[in-house]
This record gives sequence, C-alpha cells and structure tokens, in this order.
Amino acid sequence: MTRVSKALVNAGWGLILPVALFVLWWFVSEDSTNVFFPSLRSILQTFRQNWLFQRAGTDLEPSFVRFVIGLAIAVICGILGGIALGTSRRARRNLWPITEILRSTPFTALVPLALILFGPGASMEIALIAFASWWPILLNTADGIRGVDTVLLDSARVYGVSPLRRTFRVALPAAAPRVFAGIRIAVAIAVAATVISNMFAAANGLGYFVIDAESRFNIRDTWSGVIVIGLLGLFANLVFLLVERHMLRWYHGWRSITTAN
Repeated sequence: MTRVSKALVNAGWGLILPVALFVLWWFVSEDSTNVFFPSLRSILQTFRQNWLFQRAGTDLEPSFVRFVIGLAIAVICGILGGIALGTSRRARRNLWPITEILRSTPFTALVPLALILFGPGASMEIALIAFASWWPILLNTADGIRGVDTVLLDSARVYGVSPLRRTFRVALPAAAPRVFAGIRIAVAIAVAATVISNMFAAANGLGYFVIDAESRFNIRDTWSGVIVIGLLGLFANLVFLLVERHMLRWYHGWRSITTAN
C-alpha cells in the first residue's frame, strides 16, 4: 500500500465516527417537536440559507480573516519570543514572573482592557486572538530550543557557524516538532478566541451571529452557527496538518525508520 493510499484509508477511518453521529442525529431528531432541539433536516436547511448565501460574506469571511491574522501574529511572536526564552537563561529568569501572570490570565478577562486600548472592531478581536493563542507556541518553542542536543550546537560552533545561524538553521529546525505541537494547540485556541471576541461589541462575525440569534430566540440559526464554528475548526486543523506534514516530512521519515527498526 502506498503512502497516499494509507493516508486515505486512515482519513476514511477517522470520518466514520463523525458521519455515524450525524446519521444518528438525523434519524433521532427527524420527528422532533422540541423547540430547543429541532430536527437536523431543518437545521441544515437554515445552514444552507445562511452560510452558502446570506451570511458567508458578512459574518464568516470577517471571522476567518481575523482568525488568520491573529494566528499569524501569534505564530511569529511566539516563535521569536520562544527563541529568546530558550536561548537566554537571564531572559527566562527575569521574565518568568510576568510570563506566569499573563499566561494564567484568561483572555476573556482582558476584553474590557482591549476595548479601551483598541476600541470595538477588528483590531480588538485580532489582539485578543493573538494574545490567547501565542502562549502554547511561546512555551513549546522555548522548551524545544532548550532541549536541543548540545552536541549539535557545539558541532555547529566548531565549524564556525555564527550564533544567529546556529539559532535559526540548527536549533530551530531541531525544535520544530515541539514548535508545531504548540501551533496545533494554538489553532484550537484561536478558533475559540475568534468566536468569543466576536461576542463583545462586534457588529459581525460568527460569535456575533450566534449571540444575536440566541437573543432573537432563533434556535435553528443558533445551531447553524455552532455547526459553522465546528467546521471552521475542522478546516483549520486539516490545513495545519497538511502544512505540518510538509514541513516536518524529514521528522516523520526519521520516526518511521526508527520505529521500524
């Protein structure tokens, strides 16, 4: 079996449970008269009307753009900050108290402060998304840099590699598996932060749509918004896995060789 065939088979097995749950939901809810749990058929009809035509440009697109920008800022700042913490013992010692305080602060508690600093709108939402999702990248990068084999770094030093090139061409690639592990956690956090930030002083977005539908007691709109949020998280995770597999193909190849032996 080729690698592509194996990947397709694994993906097929992974889809069995979600498809089975949707089929079960369809049949169990088909004759539902409960206001809070309408039939899946009616929810999907509302989903098609809202997200394939009306709301795709007004709510889905802004949330997706802010999600991408916020996550990109978190990735860049998290990697650079992680490199600084991982390579400098003094930086780790001096920044440890403030790092622990900020990391332990729920980003939802910073919404009023973000509204004061950035005002309502896209800037506030992007800032919250970036703040919420950069911590796992920062900490995983720092741990990955600290865990790089010293023999590898000493060998690069002996061959006259400059400190900057040692960091970005030796230490960072060696720490890449840890970095990508942090980014994968950050993707899920960024989706949640995107939705929650939309719920505060926003005029559009997925979170705004869900809150607005709930306030209007439109249950089918609320359910359709929740499904879109789940699909956004699924899409973001699939894209990340493809990027990770491409960037870490050397690591997965090495793991497969060592596992086979």
